[in-house]
Amino acid sequence: MKKKRKKNLDSKYKIIIIMFILVIFLIVITFSFKNNLFITDSINNIFYNMFHDLNNKNDIIGTNINMELFNENTELKRLLNIDKSLSDFEIINGVVISRNPSYWLDDIVVNRGVKDGIEIGMSVVVSEGIVGYVSEVYEHSSKVTLITSSSFNNTSVKINNINLILEYDHNNNLVVNQLDNFDSINVGDIVLTSGLTDKYPGGITIGYVSKIEENNYGTGKILYISLYYDINSIRYVSFLKRLV
Repeated sequence: MKKKRKKNLDSKYKIIIIMFILVIFLIVITFSFKNNLFITDSINNIFYNMFHDLNNKNDIIGTNINMELFNENTELKRLLNIDKSLSDFEIINGVVISRNPSYWLDDIVVNRGVKDGIEIGMSVVVSEGIVGYVSEVYEHSSKVTLITSSSFNNTSVKINNINLILEYDHNNNLVVNQLDNFDSINVGDIVLTSGLTDKYPGGITIGYVSKIEENNYGTGKILYISLYYDINSIRYVSFLKRLV
């Protein structure tokens, strides 16, 4: 009987202790919320940090997007400057949408086609010079064969009013092999399309003479030609559509 009574007392004490702990816990929580102590502050800090980090990330993304748009607009404005020197042509601007890694230096695909008035044979340029010509055209896109493609071999060019032939050497360099030692041509001279063929209008910049060497036979010079732009990073181009 005594054991049973003692057991009941122990149970009551346990219940009282549990209730006391719960009361203390409730008082602490109530006091904490009332005075904005560690619970509310912790919650606020957590959400503040989350949204602060998110805003920082959004700021970074927004800045990158704005910079990208600024660069795109700047490049398009540079392309529009072509109008000043090529007034006989309508300028149709386009964006490069595809490039085959296996034929990186051969061709690009641009988002302009038949619906935009693009035709096979049109010259394609950037503000620094010629890029290539339209070799295939579709409804909404066209393929542009680049000046670095082997199909540009034996292209007629002009340097200091001297008509020459642009070729490729065995290392895929753009070169002009001269049979005579013209002293009037120097490093830095501009290389232009000659206009002697229907393929390209005359007077469009191709590049510049970057190096001059004697050929293996000592009978002439080899002119190495470099482009004014990086053909690996072309993004925007302009098609030249003859008005007449």
